[in-house]
Order: sequence, then C-alpha cells, then structure tokens
Amino acid sequence: MGWQDRDYASPARGQGPRYRTLGTDGFGVFGAAGGRSIVTTLIIINVAVHFLASIAPNLGIWIYEYGAMQGRAVLHGQVWRLITAQYLHDNHSLMHLLFNMIGLHFLGRPLESMWSPRKFVAVYTLCGVCGNLFFTLLGVTGAISLNVPAVGASGCILGLLGVVAVLFPHARILLFFIIPMKIRTAAFLFAGIAYWTILQRGANYGGEACHLAGLGFGVWWAMKGDAWWSRSGRYWWSRITSRSSAAAQPKRKSQRGGFQARVEQRRVDSETIDRILKKVYDGGIHSLTEGEKQALQDATERKRQLEQEAGRVDRL
Repeated sequence: MGWQDRDYASPARGQGPRYRTLGTDGFGVFGAAGGRSIVTTLIIINVAVHFLASIAPNLGIWIYEYGAMQGRAVLHGQVWRLITAQYLHDNHSLMHLLFNMIGLHFLGRPLESMWSPRKFVAVYTLCGVCGNLFFTLLGVTGAISLNVPAVGASGCILGLLGVVAVLFPHARILLFFIIPMKIRTAAFLFAGIAYWTILQRGANYGGEACHLAGLGFGVWWAMKGDAWWSRSGRYWWSRITSRSSAAAQPKRKSQRGGFQARVEQRRVDSETIDRILKKVYDGGIHSLTEGEKQALQDATERKRQLEQEAGRVDRL
C-alpha cells in the first residue's frame, strides 16, 4: 500500500488535518471504529471503583487503606500503590472524579486513535507512576510526610495533556468549558500553577507535584517515547515472548517465535512510517524530531533488507 492510499493522504480530507480541534464536536471523529474503546474502559473502571466504595463503606475503607498512594508503604514494598492509586478518587468529592474523567475523555480519544490500546494504557499508566514516584521522592527528602496518602488519576491526565500539547500544539480547547485557548497554552498554564503551588507549599502541593511530574513525562514521551517504543519496546517484548515460548517447546516454538518477531517488527515499522508520514503531511518535514527521523530511517532500512532477502537464493 502506497502513502497515497493512507488515511491521512485521502483527497476527501481536504478540510485539513485530523485532530486540529479538540471539543465537543469531536465525538464522532475520536470514537472507536468498533467495540468498546480503551478510554471508555478506563472511565468505566474509575467510575465503578468510586461507586463501589461509596455504596459499600466497609469495602471502601479497605480499598483506600491498601490502594491509596503512600510513600512509606511504597518504600516498604507495597509498590502496587503506584498504580492502584490512579483508579481511586476522593470519596468525599464527586468533582475530583468528574473533572479527571472529562480530561481523560477529551485528551485520550485522539491518542487512542493514533496508538494501540496496549500502548495507550502503558503511557497512561507510566504518567501516573512517574507522578507517584515523584510524590514518594518528596517524602524521602522530607518535603512532605511519608505517611500522607494520595489518590487520583490527575498525574495520568496531565501526562496526556503533555503528549497532546506536543503533538497538537495549535489545537484549541475551551478551558473549563468557558475560556478558549491553545492546548499548548493550557499545558504551560497547568505547569505554572503546579510549580508555584509546590514552591509556596499551597493546598494540595503534594498532588500538584504528581501533576507536574506526570505532565513532564507526557512531554518527554511525545518527543522521544514513540521512537523508543517503535525501536525498543516492542522489540524486547517480542524477544521476551519468543524466549518464553522457546523454553516451553525448544525447537518448534523458537522457530515460531523468530517468525512472529519478524512479523511484529514489520507491523511496528508500518505503524511508525504511517505515523511519521502523517506528521509530515500535517506539519511539514521540519516538524519531525531527531528521534522520529532516525526511527523512519531505521524502519526504511529494515524494509529494504527484507525486500533484498525476498529475492535472494542461497547456493548450497
């Protein structure tokens, strides 16, 4: 399939690149083509956990006691809190859950359309983990108490904001459904508020630290993460799965694992080329980062080698 046949090069899309505007009119554009989207699934999980904790107080106490983020508990080996805290929200405030889920909806849809579900969940989770690790680090340094609990998906949501602000900097949003501004401006605004709150040790400055760390990781991912994921992440995942298969059935599985790795690599290269060519189509060749240029070069080189090997006949 040539680039002319790709979705982003279709003549029918003469009205401009996709995802230029993030707003309530984008439901149809950002929705999943079929089946339940991963963003919808995450929203359902968050709402269900909050609802369950509300209607069953005793169970809710247990969930928050062992699932909330707490630096001291993490340092004592309860590392699952780095993730479980992302699915808990202030049980005394519905607005905490509501605003996070609205953010997940509007920021997550365009990214879900670009990425695979596994990649979206990985980035979403890592944003929250980075926020919670920074929260723990502040506890270790004495900036906050290691016994202070924290809950919420805001680190994840701010991470998505960082990704979208880099990938679609000129997209416009209605902040709080009232103030129109570019998504990049909103990211700077939230970062500034978080930084100032931390310096002044204002209300919820520990939570703002999580927000800032999640946002920072999201920005890094948008600039460098995609290239790493394409060249390294899935490659090592393929190697791990092929090795585990080989351990179970040495001969047959090792051959199948190698073939599956090559198939997976071709699929990853195809996704990488599509994504980068779409970015070139949207913003020109100068919009590419050095990592994206290298990723495109590597994918192109692997494809050339495969084409050469396909026509080769070894002599015995």
